[in-house]
Amino acid sequence: SSGINAEYGDDAANQEKCEQVEKILFSVMNTMVYLINKICFAPNSTECNNFDVEYARTRFMAKFQPKAKAIEDLLDGPFIMGDTLPVYADYLLYACLYDINVFCPGAYDKSAKLSEFMDKFYHYPSPIRRWFRTNEAKTGEYIRPPVPHIMELLPEELGQGDIH
Repeated sequence: SSGINAEYGDDAANQEKCEQVEKILFSVMNTMVYLINKICFAPNSTECNNFDVEYARTRFMAKFQPKAKAIEDLLDGPFIMGDTLPVYADYLLYACLYDINVFCPGAYDKSAKLSEFMDKFYHYPSPIRRWFRTNEAKTGEYIRPPVPHIMELLPEELGQGDIH
């Protein structure tokens, strides 16, 4: 297919690329969680007596670097499908890279492609972000209107005193 469908990742090649990114991210995040659990929260571990953050980061980075290169190869730039709207896999990539950067600050700083992706995604003028800046968003109607207050909506006997 072509046109708008291709732009939104509906063609087979783009779907395949998104699935490849997902598989890499699944592996990377499993590695990170495994290392955090094994090294941080394993009091009976024979590997180390206490948590050594540098040891955990070093082990993770050795596994992450080749995966980061594989992700770079799939990024047409700035997003997975190129200079288009972000697709679901871009959101997943952003969330994972954000978490990785919390665990290993600067993990992808040496990668111009991943750094550009994070910057472009963070500053992407999404409709959701625009909506949250509107007065409509401030009224809270998307969850529950702030006026009247929930207590005013309760039957009188429940709005007074203790609730049993």
